[in-house]
Amino acid sequence: MIQFKSDIRIQGDAGLSLRDVRDLAKADPAAFMMRITKLVDDKKINLSQFRDLRGLFTVLSDVKVPVQMDVMGMGQRSIMASAFPILTGNLVIASINEAYQKIPTIGQELVTEIDDSNKVTTIAALSSLNNNVEEVKELEEYPEIGSTEEKIEIRHKKNGRRLTISTEAIQENRIPDIVSRVNALGEFASELIEEQTLKRVTDYDGSASSGAEPYVYRPNGTGAALYSATANTPGTRAPSGTRVTSNAFVDETDLEAARVRLTTMKNNNGKRIYIPWSEVKLLVPDAIIGKVLKVANSEYVPGIENEVSNYGPKGRWRLSAGNIISSCKVDDLSTSAWYMGAFQKQFVRKWKMRMEYVTLGTDTESYLKRGVAFQARIAWDVEIGARDYVYVVQNLSASTAPKDE
Repeated sequence: MIQFKSDIRIQGDAGLSLRDVRDLAKADPAAFMMRITKLVDDKKINLSQFRDLRGLFTVLSDVKVPVQMDVMGMGQRSIMASAFPILTGNLVIASINEAYQKIPTIGQELVTEIDDSNKVTTIAALSSLNNNVEEVKELEEYPEIGSTEEKIEIRHKKNGRRLTISTEAIQENRIPDIVSRVNALGEFASELIEEQTLKRVTDYDGSASSGAEPYVYRPNGTGAALYSATANTPGTRAPSGTRVTSNAFVDETDLEAARVRLTTMKNNNGKRIYIPWSEVKLLVPDAIIGKVLKVANSEYVPGIENEVSNYGPKGRWRLSAGNIISSCKVDDLSTSAWYMGAFQKQFVRKWKMRMEYVTLGTDTESYLKRGVAFQARIAWDVEIGARDYVYVVQNLSASTAPKDE
């Protein structure tokens, strides 16, 4: 195992000088980079441990390493690239990943993740073509499971950011600045995706009084408000609507109102659906989490002697820590609106492209023209869609949608 010390200052008793690093890299560039890459992957070294990027740039910038590069429409091709941006790229990508994962998020608990390379994903609702058949007689055909005419669309949304490190920054060893910008890249990506997910799950734009794009629910490709207090809206399978007005969270009676609304929802055959309580979650802003936890932890109904709370520790619909999801990010959308339902049955987060990392170095035109020693780009393509409308209800303190507050 290679461990650096002195001018590179990697932790360990034994180490190599920059001259030794250069000699090893020149002797077998491919093997050297493979060993260094493994150290990065194993989290034995990280970007913040380097103290002399200028020296590292000097000894590695002219060391050429054979690499495989993806070429659109042509597969892969072999090229020779400088060892410095390859090493720096691996360190930067590892740091971006670490910073991304450190940001606490709740979006992943509210969606089902899928991958689809298409710009527009179409999902058909499934139903039995003849669900009234109670028995299949001998030699009779079994009813077929098929798809209804109702289809929903999930679109895509590409985003990303890049980081540029100049030769001047390398020469001046601006390590703290470089590390902070790399960390910001990962944190920023995490926050953007979290905010996008919460906006879609709450249909912040589409369910406003004047609904507008982006809609989370797109039946047959046309955007429609997901949450509505109007009967049979957004469809006849929600006979009482999907929004409960004048239901600010105060106590267990408000939970009951939301639960009862969920029990009115129907499937494609006009029959009530059953949602296991283990799949039901509450999404609440931080502003009311104290009230929610008070109900969840109260064995009895306050003010009524010996009446067990249905939503307390001994209740039929007791709320566990896994049932309750909250974040101060929800407060940015509304400090009073809250949601109940089987979110992962209803919402899909589609990745057209997962996190893509690209690095460029001194073999590029940018180095020649503008003195760019290293560039990194992080990009992603993700969108969230509702594949149904009967599994989650929105609860408002009055009748005003979050965006109109």
